[in-house]
Amino acid sequence: MGAPSDEGRSAASEDASRTPSTAPGVDGEADPDKVFTEAGLQAALLPAEAFGERAKVTATDLGLFGPYRHGDWGGCEPAEELVEEQNGFDGASATQTVRFGPVTEDAQVITIQLVSMPAARTVRYLEIQRRLREICPEVTVDTEAAPVQEHHETQEIAALGDEAMLDILRVTGGDEYDGSPSYTVDVRVGGVLAIVSSGGDRGTAVSLAARATQRIRAELYGTDD
Repeated sequence: MGAPSDEGRSAASEDASRTPSTAPGVDGEADPDKVFTEAGLQAALLPAEAFGERAKVTATDLGLFGPYRHGDWGGCEPAEELVEEQNGFDGASATQTVRFGPVTEDAQVITIQLVSMPAARTVRYLEIQRRLREICPEVTVDTEAAPVQEHHETQEIAALGDEAMLDILRVTGGDEYDGSPSYTVDVRVGGVLAIVSSGGDRGTAVSLAARATQRIRAELYGTDD
């Protein structure tokens, strides 16, 4: 798959560099059973100006965080029970899609999704994500063209939210997948997950996850840094 243009990537990295890569969570400060509505989550999304002048929020979507949002792990036979448990997770969610740079086919596109569940459920969800990647770091996924291989590597991120993990995904197979890495950060802030996908820009993913964490603390939990 083609990499984002240098102009789009540099714009995203430049804007992300203005924010820290760490932010505290809310465990011990907030009600662990508190959940939020789609409208509440939407209000807690980052404002358009947070992304810089060369970025544009192209979509904001509300909807249930159901099984189709959890990734395709059907090819991970040793983790069948975990996959079934994962598909039982749901909660209100709000997602924004942001494009950096000019309107081109290879412009960098970033998504930030906020999901609300009781804190115990978000803890378990991240446990499952880590375990899936340990059991099946490589998964075959069927596409319309041909099966492709997903290669996952997980890293923990210190001092970001109550816990945070980085998923490094490389896809190979067919003519369009060259194994270039893409990055997704999952941050837990009490009972809210912030899932930031930034394509091939690790620094932007981490920085925007930190900014989203700060926003969740302030807008949803009313906790000042």
